[in-house]
Amino acid sequence: MTHTEDEHKFRQGRMASFFKREDPTYDRWERTCQPKSALGKGAYLALYFLPGLLAAIVINVPAVFSTELRITHLSPRYLQFGWLLIITLGWHLLSPFIFLRLLDGLTIRESLSYLGLDRIDLKGIFAVLPVFCCGFVLVSIPYMQFVWNPLSTFLQAVPLFHVPRWSIFGGDPAGLYAFPPYALAVLFVGNFVGEELYYRGYLMKKTSFLGRANWFVNPLLFALYHLWQIPFTWPLIGLVLAFGLLMWLRKDLYVLIAFHFFSNMWLSYGEYPLARFLHLAH
Repeated sequence: MTHTEDEHKFRQGRMASFFKREDPTYDRWERTCQPKSALGKGAYLALYFLPGLLAAIVINVPAVFSTELRITHLSPRYLQFGWLLIITLGWHLLSPFIFLRLLDGLTIRESLSYLGLDRIDLKGIFAVLPVFCCGFVLVSIPYMQFVWNPLSTFLQAVPLFHVPRWSIFGGDPAGLYAFPPYALAVLFVGNFVGEELYYRGYLMKKTSFLGRANWFVNPLLFALYHLWQIPFTWPLIGLVLAFGLLMWLRKDLYVLIAFHFFSNMWLSYGEYPLARFLHLAH
């Protein structure tokens, strides 16, 4: 082996050690809390879709939504906001603790450890994440123009995937992020913390029986779970794979929460103006 080859391998090793983090606690929970039966494995895969199916029924089905309006006397916007809080703050934040207690027999302290809430990867947040976000930005600009745009247009033309006119999830960021600041603060906790706690902190370990495909399948199912806004989220599947990759690399929930916030803000407010500046969007 030549000196050049040695130096090349050394640099590759240093780069791998910069991005990849080992966490024995993460690995231990991944091994010890696996479903054993085929039925159990199928149930955990189904849990990826359950919140999205509920949201699609209560928001997108006209007969159901109009009945809810008559019963609650809420405006369409705040009725949807209420459901969003129920699903993100209720289901996403609470169900992992309930399932871990009832199905795995874990205490609160053990559940915090399983979910990754009791430890934080400072290197991942302050060193790795900025580099990862820069790569995400560079990939997202051509992706949104040449992949997302045609796919979104195609899916919007499918009647089954139509997003109703009253939906706050119609593709315009103002629909979702135009609530008062106090409401947005609660929403951000439910959206960024809740989804990451449920999908990366809880389910990604439960579906590690998928082996090496787990990092790929987890974000794929996470993207598909957005059944109430299919034309705008399903075309993002290629970018959403970054969530599974980053969790595989760092094994840290807080890194994913920070990345989730960044990616949503970038794709909502940063990507399109920059693409226009670079003459990639019309």
